[in-house]
Amino acid sequence: MQRAPVRPVAEGGVLTAVAIIFALISTYVPVIGAFVTLIWPVPIILLGVRHGYNWSVLAVVASGIIISLLMPPLTAIAVIIGYGLIGIVLSYALRSSFSPAKALLLGAAASLISKMAVIGIMAVVMGFNPLIIQTEAMTEAIKQALEFYRSMGMKTEDLAQMEAAMQPMPGILKMILPTCFILAAFIDTYLNFQVVKVVLGRLGQPIKSLPPFRYWSMPPVTVYALALALVALYWGQSREIDLLYTAGMNTLVLSGTVLFIQGMALFYFLADKYKLSKLTRGIILFLIFFSNGIFIQSLIIGGAFDLIFDYRQLRSPRSE
Repeated sequence: MQRAPVRPVAEGGVLTAVAIIFALISTYVPVIGAFVTLIWPVPIILLGVRHGYNWSVLAVVASGIIISLLMPPLTAIAVIIGYGLIGIVLSYALRSSFSPAKALLLGAAASLISKMAVIGIMAVVMGFNPLIIQTEAMTEAIKQALEFYRSMGMKTEDLAQMEAAMQPMPGILKMILPTCFILAAFIDTYLNFQVVKVVLGRLGQPIKSLPPFRYWSMPPVTVYALALALVALYWGQSREIDLLYTAGMNTLVLSGTVLFIQGMALFYFLADKYKLSKLTRGIILFLIFFSNGIFIQSLIIGGAFDLIFDYRQLRSPRSE
């Protein structure tokens, strides 16, 4: 009878214990817990990259059993099902030496599937859609905010303008929930990838890195997606086709976000090319994120321009 290697078993036990501790922190420690929830798959990924994804599967199962004994069932489900698959898939992709882009894409797909599974399970267990609670909570938060400003003596005209601007937000959020889930899937996958990269680098087991941000380039099809989104919005609204309008809105938000990232990469490329000082970069970034939306729109347009004309020559040999 063959005995399991001591090293994988020992590391598996330690990293499984870390995953359990992460789950407890994510539930019972405010503020920090929210961040720890996002990086819960890190121990699972580390174990899989170092010893094989089958060890990741065993760690998820073992930690799931113990966490379900220590925490409320729904909380355990949210942690294990919501993040376990990301750990398994990312560990397999990284151990198989997939490109960073492919690994992130697979991890994001796993994350999205996991999120849908958690929502489905909770809907079945609780008897209603938990997303409805989130929308209602946002509506209540808007009411409380308006009441607060009213009690502070805000002018009636200003209060009416604020209410007109805020009231559609729950409906818009409900409409673009699919895109929100897709973006959230990429964000938590990227975060786990970066944390694992740092840890493995310190353990002497480096993995492939993404290119510097200034050389990031998104799929050119994004520009066509944006154009189709605008057409879908127009037809959906003018012909009162709600499904088409919703699809157009989600595509618009998703493609706009991707083009914004492309535009930010172009900005960093130009900032390096023209050797902008840190102060100048900081001022520009402040204007982008904290002033009116014209700067964000400019970056989206810049990102589309870069994708169409390959300004940075990332898809063709650069001329020296």
